[in-house]
Amino acid sequence: MIAFSIIMWFVSIILVFLSLSLLRGNYACVHGKVLDSTDDKEGYAKALGKPIFLLGVGIAVAGITAVVLQQKYAIMIAVAFMVIILIITAIWVGKIQKRFS
Repeated sequence: MIAFSIIMWFVSIILVFLSLSLLRGNYACVHGKVLDSTDDKEGYAKALGKPIFLLGVGIAVAGITAVVLQQKYAIMIAVAFMVIILIITAIWVGKIQKRFS
Protein backbone atom coordinates (compact mmCIF):
# COMPACT_ATOMS: atom_id res chain seq x y z
CA MET A 1 0.00 0.00 0.00
CA ILE A 2 2.84 2.39 0.69
CA ALA A 3 4.08 2.21 -2.91
CA PHE A 4 0.58 3.02 -4.20
CA SER A 5 0.35 5.94 -1.78
CA ILE A 6 3.74 7.38 -2.76
CA ILE A 7 2.88 7.19 -6.45
CA MET A 8 -0.49 8.88 -5.81
CA TRP A 9 1.17 11.65 -3.80
CA PHE A 10 3.66 12.38 -6.60
CA VAL A 11 0.87 12.44 -9.18
CA SER A 12 -1.19 14.74 -6.96
CA ILE A 13 1.73 17.14 -6.52
CA ILE A 14 2.14 17.38 -10.30
CA LEU A 15 -1.60 17.94 -10.81
CA VAL A 16 -1.81 20.59 -8.07
CA PHE A 17 1.14 22.51 -9.57
CA LEU A 18 -0.46 22.24 -13.02
CA SER A 19 -3.78 23.48 -11.67
CA LEU A 20 -2.14 26.44 -9.93
CA SER A 21 -0.48 27.36 -13.21
CA LEU A 22 -3.83 27.12 -15.00
CA LEU A 23 -5.59 29.15 -12.31
CA ARG A 24 -3.09 31.95 -12.92
CA GLY A 25 -4.17 32.02 -16.57
CA ASN A 26 -1.15 30.27 -18.08
CA TYR A 27 -2.49 28.32 -21.04
CA ALA A 28 0.85 27.26 -22.56
CA CYS A 29 0.33 23.64 -21.49
CA VAL A 30 -3.23 23.48 -22.86
CA HIS A 31 -3.87 22.52 -26.46
CA GLY A 32 -6.75 21.32 -28.53
CA LYS A 33 -9.70 22.24 -30.65
CA VAL A 34 -11.59 24.14 -27.94
CA LEU A 35 -8.56 26.29 -27.05
CA ASP A 36 -8.01 27.15 -30.71
CA SER A 37 -11.64 28.12 -31.24
CA THR A 38 -12.16 30.21 -28.09
CA ASP A 39 -11.39 33.89 -27.77
CA ASP A 40 -10.98 33.81 -23.97
CA LYS A 41 -7.93 31.58 -23.65
CA GLU A 42 -7.07 32.76 -20.12
CA GLY A 43 -10.65 32.22 -18.95
CA TYR A 44 -10.59 28.73 -20.40
CA ALA A 45 -7.33 27.93 -18.58
CA LYS A 46 -8.68 29.32 -15.30
CA ALA A 47 -11.87 27.30 -15.67
CA LEU A 48 -9.85 24.12 -16.32
CA GLY A 49 -7.68 24.76 -13.27
CA LYS A 50 -10.51 24.14 -10.80
CA PRO A 51 -11.37 20.54 -11.81
CA ILE A 52 -7.69 19.70 -12.19
CA PHE A 53 -7.14 20.94 -8.62
CA LEU A 54 -10.04 18.75 -7.44
CA LEU A 55 -8.48 15.77 -9.21
CA GLY A 56 -5.09 16.41 -7.60
CA VAL A 57 -6.55 16.73 -4.11
CA GLY A 58 -8.73 13.66 -4.66
CA ILE A 59 -5.75 11.56 -5.70
CA ALA A 60 -3.82 12.76 -2.63
CA VAL A 61 -6.73 11.79 -0.38
CA ALA A 62 -6.89 8.37 -2.06
CA GLY A 63 -3.18 7.91 -1.33
CA ILE A 64 -3.70 8.84 2.30
CA THR A 65 -6.71 6.52 2.50
CA ALA A 66 -4.65 3.58 1.24
CA VAL A 67 -2.17 4.05 4.09
CA VAL A 68 -4.62 4.78 6.91
CA LEU A 69 -7.23 2.06 6.35
CA GLN A 70 -6.86 -1.67 6.96
CA GLN A 71 -4.78 -3.55 4.43
CA LYS A 72 -7.64 -5.79 3.36
CA TYR A 73 -9.96 -3.09 2.00
CA ALA A 74 -7.68 -0.09 1.62
CA ILE A 75 -6.90 -0.39 -2.07
CA MET A 76 -10.52 -1.04 -3.04
CA ILE A 77 -11.78 1.98 -1.11
CA ALA A 78 -8.97 4.20 -2.46
CA VAL A 79 -9.61 3.16 -6.05
CA ALA A 80 -13.38 3.59 -5.63
CA PHE A 81 -12.81 7.09 -4.26
CA MET A 82 -10.52 7.90 -7.20
CA VAL A 83 -13.13 6.66 -9.68
CA ILE A 84 -15.78 8.88 -8.09
CA ILE A 85 -13.46 11.91 -8.23
CA LEU A 86 -12.55 11.07 -11.84
CA ILE A 87 -16.22 10.91 -12.86
CA ILE A 88 -16.96 14.25 -11.17
CA THR A 89 -13.92 15.82 -12.84
CA ALA A 90 -14.84 14.42 -16.27
CA ILE A 91 -18.37 15.84 -16.03
CA TRP A 92 -17.00 19.21 -14.89
CA VAL A 93 -14.44 19.35 -17.71
CA GLY A 94 -17.15 18.36 -20.21
CA LYS A 95 -19.29 21.29 -19.09
CA ILE A 96 -16.30 23.63 -19.42
CA GLN A 97 -15.60 22.29 -22.92
CA LYS A 98 -19.19 22.95 -23.98
CA ARG A 99 -19.18 26.45 -22.49
CA PHE A 100 -16.01 27.52 -24.30
CA SER A 101 -16.57 25.82 -27.65
